Amino acid sequence: MAHFKHKISLIVPTRNRQELLNKMLNSVEKQTVMPDQVIIVDGSDEPIENDIQHFLSKGIDYIRVYPPSLTKQRNAGFKVVNEGITLVGYLDDDIELEMNAVEKLLSFWETCADDIGGTSFNITNNPVRKSLTKPLLRFFMIESNVPGKVLRSGFNTGVYPLEQNTYSEWLCGGATVWKKDILDKYEFDEWYKGWAYYEDVEFSHRVARNYKLVVLSDARLEHNPPPYNIKRNYILGKMAVINRYHFVKKNTDLSVSLYYWSLIGEITINIMQSIWERNLGGFRLAFGNISGLIDIVTGKLVQVDVNFRK
Repeated sequence: MAHFKHKISLIVPTRNRQELLNKMLNSVEKQTVMPDQVIIVDGSDEPIENDIQHFLSKGIDYIRVYPPSLTKQRNAGFKVVNEGITLVGYLDDDIELEMNAVEKLLSFWETCADDIGGTSFNITNNPVRKSLTKPLLRFFMIESNVPGKVLRSGFNTGVYPLEQNTYSEWLCGGATVWKKDILDKYEFDEWYKGWAYYEDVEFSHRVARNYKLVVLSDARLEHNPPPYNIKRNYILGKMAVINRYHFVKKNTDLSVSLYYWSLIGEITINIMQSIWERNLGGFRLAFGNISGLIDIVTGKLVQVDVNFRK
């Protein structure tokens, strides 16, 4: 078995998804190199501690955080990381690691440059945007030809999946590993409540000002969330607009004017997509976008915590 200089702790926030959590933990158990610590941060409506005793009996740590919030759970998990840990990862409860994912990730950290601050696993089944709308996405500064960019409009460009290690300006929050001493200086922004849409881009953007971020092609996993509930697209569209606005407003290198320009494009493309696909999903997103814009203009920003999955 390979031995590495780094010791890694994996923090897993979870809420009301025990079946998915079990699959994720099973994939951790099958790793060719085991993490040095795994922490379950439970925000479920009913505590799941008794239901995951099989895993806890093997040394996995458990803490309870309620009321739940993804950012709050991540920050709480970091506070119980063991002494001697040098890398801290955050995994969503709906991912499944390939058997050598942790080993491949640690192999990279073994020899990487000191200016690397964070890495991400390669999400191999991440959906790729349809080419039909790509010209419009670029025109409205929602997308660009360069992967892994954070645009001045506040949008981030896709980076997953990939075939070679790639520097990125943002990392997917539920598939990341950071130097522990960076997390001593940076906390997740608890303004983002509940599901905390866009918190990962906001956190990555702050870290990327001083450190390089890399997505690792050989450290692979799958992300298998339940599908979106299309009937809740209105709330999803509203939350996306409000949370991205918060991100743009707090970062002076981004542009509020370009944010509004991209929002026009987002609304337009959502309506076009609904017409093309002959369903109401895009219309609901667009109406949610417009409602979020009204809240921004009137200064009534209200956090939304709704489960958008079926």
